[in-house]
Amino acid sequence: MHDVFMPASVVFAIAGSLLYYLAAPGQRWLSAQLAPRICRTLSAVFICSAIVIGANGLHPATALAVVFTTVMACLTACPFLGVLAARSRSRPHSLDAPR
Repeated sequence: MHDVFMPASVVFAIAGSLLYYLAAPGQRWLSAQLAPRICRTLSAVFICSAIVIGANGLHPATALAVVFTTVMACLTACPFLGVLAARSRSRPHSLDAPR
C-alpha cells in the first residue's frame, strides 16, 4: 500500500506549496499574484490532505516528516526556479547572437 499513498501524498504537498508560493506578493513566476485568500486556503487543504493520505500508508509521524520536507524543498526551490526562468526569458534564443 505504500506504493500508492506516498506518491499521492508528495504530489498533494507539492501542489499545496506551489499554490502557497503563487499567492505570495513576491513570487517570480507570474506577472501578478493569484488570489491570496483562495490560494492559501486551497494550499492548506492540499497539505492537510497530503498528511492524511500519507498517514494512511505509513506512520503519521513519518507522513508528517515527508510532507513537511517536501513543502520546505518546494518553497526553497520556487524562487530560484523563478530567477532561472526570468534569465532564460531575457536571453536571446538565437545561437548566432553576438556575445
